[in-house]
Amino acid sequence: MMEPHMMMEPGMMEGGPIMMDGPMMGGMMSHGRPPRPMMGHHNRPPNFPGNMPPGDMGMGMGMGMGMGGMPGMGMGIGMGLPGPAMHGGDGGNVPSDLAFGFDGFGGGDFGGRGRGRGRGRGRFGGGRNISVGPSRGDQNDYCQHFVDTGQRPQNFLRDTHLTDRYEEYPKLKELIVRKDDLVAVRASPPYYLKADLKELKLSVETFGTKFDAVLIDPPWEEYLRRAPSVTDGVSWTWQEIMALEIEAITDSPSFVFLWCGSAEGLDAGRHCLKKWGFRRCEDICWIKTNKDPQRKALAMRPDAQSVLQHTKEHCLMGIKGTVRRSADGHIIHANIDTDIIVSEEPPLGSTQKPEEMYQVIERFVMGRRRLELFGQDHNIRPGWVTVGQDLSGSNFNPQAFGGHFTGPDGSVYIHTNSRPPPGAPHLLGTTDEIEMLRPKSPPRHDKK
Repeated sequence: MMEPHMMMEPGMMEGGPIMMDGPMMGGMMSHGRPPRPMMGHHNRPPNFPGNMPPGDMGMGMGMGMGMGGMPGMGMGIGMGLPGPAMHGGDGGNVPSDLAFGFDGFGGGDFGGRGRGRGRGRGRFGGGRNISVGPSRGDQNDYCQHFVDTGQRPQNFLRDTHLTDRYEEYPKLKELIVRKDDLVAVRASPPYYLKADLKELKLSVETFGTKFDAVLIDPPWEEYLRRAPSVTDGVSWTWQEIMALEIEAITDSPSFVFLWCGSAEGLDAGRHCLKKWGFRRCEDICWIKTNKDPQRKALAMRPDAQSVLQHTKEHCLMGIKGTVRRSADGHIIHANIDTDIIVSEEPPLGSTQKPEEMYQVIERFVMGRRRLELFGQDHNIRPGWVTVGQDLSGSNFNPQAFGGHFTGPDGSVYIHTNSRPPPGAPHLLGTTDEIEMLRPKSPPRHDKK
């Protein structure tokens, strides 16, 4: 039997795998065939380590038969040798410096032909089997990549930034731009009030009006467990959060957005919404990336009450009153944004939330009276009233704020009985271009 020839795959690193490939026919040399492409350093899966401990030798064998008057038989053998690096060849998918593979052909007198292929496989570190064949999807094993590097799988999602997300959807991009421009033009100046929410009475007398949207980011006990330096050791129990009188300062209809972490706040948040007179209607999920090399340490933060690595947080959305998407386009603009936000996690010790959350609220809720509780200086924003103990100062005046929402008679608009009519002074309004671009629900036809 003739010795198989040796071929080096183009593009492989020096010292990479060697593939030996040669066809056989009944033990006799026949025609040749090109080698199967091998995996080089340019297309390895993300979980390829640079230097792996040696493993055991693996061996595989395949057999094929061809049909004919006198069928022939062929046999192939594959073997992988142990080594420090993970490479694959035709006949070897192992953590090995070398991989050998043969294909066998057998032929009979009347044209019968058989073909077999062998495949070698080895063990890594005396533990699990490792397969790196492209057909097995290991090149997309981002969970293993997270274990090896600390980079979260969501780091590799495409078009997560607002500037890139709508490039392939020009109408939606135009809608977003027009909505954001209208929100900016009609926004009231930023107001902020430094106050302890355990002592501040939430009432119309305090703020001069009621609100259409309330964003709440309380210091849950989960935040303190995750990073003890978050709030100087201060946290609120869910009973204390539920005691806030949100129902007294929200109009009807109105919406509340409650950040509740990823642990006990998910259940406690629902109790809070119910006590405040809201029905949960959405769950917005913030998926946190850690692309910044300085934030890789955030990937393995322990939490004594969790069994998985937490890389997300939830914001429960509640509705008070009744709103119909098909008929109340002056109150809400639905289906513009999704319930997923993907952005970088803030540094350890910070509870700052993604700015995109404000944009989701502003594009959805057409009411312009917006309040944020437990805010800090970085939360101050045009069109919002920010209240929190950690603010550095105050500029809030209830008469000045209410003056942005006065009706024809000069009184501050407060509507609590039913849905407000189009053109109410506290509503954002719209344009013909926005109405043409935005998604709409078909009108309902009452059955006679």
